Amino acid sequence: MKHKSTFTIFSLMVMMMFGFTGLMAQDTSTDASYNSEGGFGIRLGGIISKQKFDEGNLAEDPESKFGADIAIMYSLPLGDGFLALQPELQKMKKGSTYSDLSGDDAVTTMNYLELPLLLRVNFGGSLKLFAFGGPSAGYLLGVSSDDDVVKKDDFEDIEFGLHIGAGVGFGKFEVDIRYLAGLSDVSAADGNVNDIKNSAFGLGLTYKF
Repeated sequence: MKHKSTFTIFSLMVMMMFGFTGLMAQDTSTDASYNSEGGFGIRLGGIISKQKFDEGNLAEDPESKFGADIAIMYSLPLGDGFLALQPELQKMKKGSTYSDLSGDDAVTTMNYLELPLLLRVNFGGSLKLFAFGGPSAGYLLGVSSDDDVVKKDDFEDIEFGLHIGAGVGFGKFEVDIRYLAGLSDVSAADGNVNDIKNSAFGLGLTYKF
């Protein structure tokens, strides 16, 4: 089953990420400028996404799929750096896996350019812990599917959502895990399936400079 292999890929990715941060943890010196100065970052990661169909006549609920996630960001400290604004510009692959009319698994991939505006809370001293959350707006760049039935015109161009998560930093690197909740209906089709919302869990590694 594809959803089992997707979970396996994500689990391996989690172990690799935290294994890497374990190596980076050898440097535990306190960096006073870590939270108090603004800076850019590049984030690479992946998401496990799924779609919820509130209305429709699908025989089975869609399953999850794995997709890439790349972003640039800027952290703008507020005051002494305990709080910060962190806008991000992300390109990510959302979607789901479903059974087509022949009973085979078909994957729909939705390519989004997404702009989250996050409020970040920094704490933890030498162990640079942080948590964040905020709204996001996404623009649908394109859609592809294994069965060539689902098209970009079936979906709204704009999606609104929410990002919430937490992470830890070591030196110039950060690892975070987040939940992406779709708040708006992305379906634009007058068919058998309506009121579609995206959701995803993501894991990423950021290099800050």
